[in-house]
Amino acid sequence: MIDIMVVHSTRSGKVSVEEGMARLAEVVKAGLGKFAENIENLISNLTSKEKAADPEAGGLVSVVSSKEDIDKVVRNILLRKVPKVALSGGDGFAALFFNRFFKARAELGREDYRPDVLFLKGGTGNAVSYCGGFRNDEEGLRCLQENRYETEPLNLLEVVADERRELAQFVSFGADGEIIEIYSRQKLKGIVGYILAVLRYSFGRRLYNIFSRNDANYNLRIESDGAEIHAGRHEGGGISSIPYVGYGFRPYPLAVNGAAHIRFVLFGALLMPTVFKLTRWVFAKRPNRIIYDREVASPCTLDFSFDRALHVQVAGDLWEKQKSVRVEFSQDKTVNMVKRAG
Repeated sequence: MIDIMVVHSTRSGKVSVEEGMARLAEVVKAGLGKFAENIENLISNLTSKEKAADPEAGGLVSVVSSKEDIDKVVRNILLRKVPKVALSGGDGFAALFFNRFFKARAELGREDYRPDVLFLKGGTGNAVSYCGGFRNDEEGLRCLQENRYETEPLNLLEVVADERRELAQFVSFGADGEIIEIYSRQKLKGIVGYILAVLRYSFGRRLYNIFSRNDANYNLRIESDGAEIHAGRHEGGGISSIPYVGYGFRPYPLAVNGAAHIRFVLFGALLMPTVFKLTRWVFAKRPNRIIYDREVASPCTLDFSFDRALHVQVAGDLWEKQKSVRVEFSQDKTVNMVKRAG
């Protein structure tokens, strides 16, 4: 009997619900073979207009479109102690799932339960899914089913601002969030749309356009457990517990094996989406481009404060602008992240 549950979000990504479901059917059939022979009927039931499918009844695939759906699925996973879970959605869905999962796990007293989690590309940027290293989702599911994979701890960040507190895999301040806001307003999407948003952001700033009066840089102060560890002037940056951002760019290479990575840059908007994978080589002689790097490998409370309210981007979603944000890094909200073996 198969020991996997696939959880698919119909709210993630830029395609229609029907296109997303069709892609899911193909991926599951190709990845799980004989275990998914009747996948079309299962998906049809789960997504009927009459809501005939209770997510708790989904043996192999559960399709969710609301927090209420996620809560039902999470409870079912916890009660059944499903050993392997595949999440099909974007970074925002992954973060939402984490928040509901750890809340329900505490309520049910199942703190010892920690499934192996595979991330499938069901969203727009899909940063977290790149961490698995699989060539495609079909290969990832096949390896998950055949136990041909490794796991790596993903220690989640707890982000606190005003009265809001959420678990996430990354949070950024300044340029990145403003670029996402521009991207969300424009019609063109995908990687080409993202590059266009970067260009629109960049040439509206004095850093790149001498005729602009808008200076994107801000003053930053970081405290770790109450002690200042950095102060400087930056354009963008943040902290992440995964190495990637959207579309497979890798600006946080130190965020592996359970560690997190703080990085802030100056004049960074045109650099962030292009060459961070080769950061240390390309900018070895130009340290002014990367102002602050720090690995975070042990539990701590980090306070980020700014001289003006900044865009805050948490796991792909924009929050209200903030002048200060607290990020708690611990090792008690940990996911067994599935990775390609070897």
